[in-house]
Formats: sequence, C-alpha cells, structure tokens
Amino acid sequence: MLFPLHIAFWRPKSTRQADTEMTTKSVLIVGANRGIGFNLLKAFLGEAWDVTGTIRPQTRSEKDPTVSDLEKTGAKILELDYLDESTIERAAARYSINKPLDMLINVGGLSPHPKPWLEQAGDMMVEKFRVMAVGPLLAIKHFFPNLEQAPNAKVINISSDFGSISTNTFGTCMAYRMAKAALNQGAVTMAREWEKEGRKVTVVCVDPGFISTRLTGWDGEDDMDTCIAGMMELIKGLTPRDNGAFFNWDGSRIPF
Repeated sequence: MLFPLHIAFWRPKSTRQADTEMTTKSVLIVGANRGIGFNLLKAFLGEAWDVTGTIRPQTRSEKDPTVSDLEKTGAKILELDYLDESTIERAAARYSINKPLDMLINVGGLSPHPKPWLEQAGDMMVEKFRVMAVGPLLAIKHFFPNLEQAPNAKVINISSDFGSISTNTFGTCMAYRMAKAALNQGAVTMAREWEKEGRKVTVVCVDPGFISTRLTGWDGEDDMDTCIAGMMELIKGLTPRDNGAFFNWDGSRIPF
C-alpha cells in the first residue's frame, strides 16, 4: 500500500524528546553582550535553557566585537534599545506573541558616575532614568503576554543597593541612585497590581554585587563567577511569596 509522503516518512517523537521540548525553560536577557548579562547568558546556556539575549541596534552597526562573542554562544539574538520603545515592541513581536517566556531579566544599565552632586546634569539624569527605570518597565510591558503564558514566570530587574533609600549613608552618584530607586518602586507597584489582578508573574529586584565591568569603570571587589552562581541559585528558587522583594546576589534581603 502506498502512503502520502508526509505519512510514510513521519516518525513519532520519542517520549524523552517530547518531554524535553515541554520542559525546556526560556529566558530573555536584555543587555546580554557583555558583563553581567553575558555571564548570566552563559550560565543559563550551561543549564540547557532556551536563551535569547538582546543587543542595541547600534551595537551591531558599530561592529562591536561583543556581538561576535554573543553569536558564538549559540543564543538567539534580538535587537532592543531601552531608549526607543518601538524597538522593544518589535523585539517582542519577533520573539512571537504565542511563545511562553519563563523568565525576563533586565540587565542593561549605565555608569554610576559622576559621583559629586554638583556634576549632575539634567540631560544625563533623564537618560539614566530612561535607561534604568523606564526601559526595563517597558520591556516588561511588551513581553508580558509571553510571561503570562508560562507557569510561574519571573521578572528579574538588575538593580543596586544604591537604589535603597534606607541604606544610603554616604551619598554620591545621585542620578544613578534615583534611577535605581525608581526601578525598584516600579517593580513593587507592578507586583501589587498583579496580585490584585490575579496574575501569576513574580517580579523582584536584585543587586548583582560590586563586580568589575565596563559599566563600573573596571572598579569592583566581588568575584563575577561567585556572584553569577549566587544569582542563579536565587532566581531559580524564587516563588510567588517573593513578589516585589529586593535581594542581594547572595539571597539576603535589601531594605528599600
């Protein structure tokens, strides 16, 4: 008996293959081509997650070598700029509205400098707010349909203890502190609204540690591998009871 080609050559998936496809978790890391974002991306790839990382469109056009480093990991890549909401919307559309997203990690940021309050300038302060407070919240907004399709989805905003008002004992880095405090407030506000609306998504803010990266001007005292391992353990273990919380990379709580 002859069968149509699509039947004759069809083979059922093995149970193991089907289970793998059903259980593979997905993560999207915004700002994944260097520093903390790149190291988190590699850590998730090492644990067989379905990983997507983003870069700014201008990063590719400037032939930044970090793009090649990201491509070599095998992770999927989307272009997204916190300063341009249309790029966030396009990235979400390319990710596919019907694809569940288990975890969104907002990493992209700007330098804490300048330190003295008299060196703070209006345009610079606004840019820090747009990149470190407004942009991450817009990313959550546009990828929220994907997050809601995943069971117990999580949003991780990479923040800083500099965003804590109650622990600010020595000042400096005013614009950076204000932007991170705004990011924290946005996360808590979302958490409370989602709880009222019965939405099953958990959002937290995490201080990644004082790690030497380009963003810090290569200043830092914490070890990258240690902090990444701590964050991985923390964020994979989050539950809905943690909604709206502020953590250090080692799992300890930071007061707002």
